[in-house]
Amino acid sequence: MSRFYEKELPQGYTEALIIDANDKKSSLKIRIAAAAVTAVLINLIFFLYVLPRFSAVKNGFSVIKCLVLIVSYFVYVILHELTHGAVYKLLTKQKLTYGFKPPAAFCGVPDIYVYRITSLMSLLAPFTIFSVLFAVLFFVIPDPFSKMLVLLMFSLHLTGCAGDLYGAGLLLFRFKNPETLRKDTGPKQIYYTKD
Repeated sequence: MSRFYEKELPQGYTEALIIDANDKKSSLKIRIAAAAVTAVLINLIFFLYVLPRFSAVKNGFSVIKCLVLIVSYFVYVILHELTHGAVYKLLTKQKLTYGFKPPAAFCGVPDIYVYRITSLMSLLAPFTIFSVLFAVLFFVIPDPFSKMLVLLMFSLHLTGCAGDLYGAGLLLFRFKNPETLRKDTGPKQIYYTKD
């Protein structure tokens, strides 16, 4: 036994919840939630940042900067999943799995059952690290158009963290017992509680 994971599901545990991104119903809910989060954030960026600074943002427009944003987003998705993996690897030293199955990229540790603390650390690592990074970039970059692009990246980041934050919320508010286990195959998470 490790304090971070179990190789086998211990006796006395029962399956409490399954979240499967490959399930059409779950996948649709994830897409709708992500689209709603993105729409709200982009509207906030427009009305609270762009509109009051419209001429400065317009004057800083650059196709190159927009292309950098697009490339940066794909790099971010890879780094986001690698961050989950780094935490899992550090705590468990177990084999990781990475992939992409629309609507999401994923990282998992399919051969073990991780305890609540391990799950929380892995789920929240990309949210924490990249939120700080984007906040620093926003305050360091002087150009209003580039600041707007950082805000767009931040909104895409929050959208990409929606599933992670949902999983963390489940662990913080529903599955509060530190003995809770979670099997994370990537697209599918199964929560187990102790009887």
